[in-house]
Amino acid sequence: MRLRHALLGLGLAIVSFQALADDIIRISPQIELRAGYKGYPEFEECAWMTEYPAHLVEYAKGQVELTDASLDTVPGRTLRVRIMHMRTADGGGFSGPKWAMIRAELYEDGKLIGQYQPYRRTMTMFRDGCSSLSKISDALAADTAAWLRRGNFKIEYPDDQATIEIGPEEDVPPIQ
Repeated sequence: MRLRHALLGLGLAIVSFQALADDIIRISPQIELRAGYKGYPEFEECAWMTEYPAHLVEYAKGQVELTDASLDTVPGRTLRVRIMHMRTADGGGFSGPKWAMIRAELYEDGKLIGQYQPYRRTMTMFRDGCSSLSKISDALAADTAAWLRRGNFKIEYPDDQATIEIGPEEDVPPIQ
């Protein structure tokens, strides 16, 4: 009888583990610029394109994994992230704030189920464009991981060409 209960418990644990594994969200190890957007030169020079996915995997604590496979061919949940707009001019505090806006789109079996478009900025003195982007990347990844944990997914931008709105600065949490 005890063996039967133990086997039943083990079976339920395996089924639960499989359900959790199926909920894993896969992301490319590199994010891209939105179509038609060139970005700033620092985008090409910095490791920012790969930092964001790595930070997201860290902050999502097992909910997100990197995959080298094309996201179009990956079953289950995938997250596609594009840089919508950014400002990263070198010059520290003398060149003004550095900021970026991304759009994260969550798909399930190829169907769009949610979108999230966070914006972060920093005004740290004596930082070059790459270190500012790194700091912004870290904050955006934390924001995205929190959105994924909340699970309140909705499609906010049905028209991909919709204007990109940047909210008032007081609405944007500063990065220290």
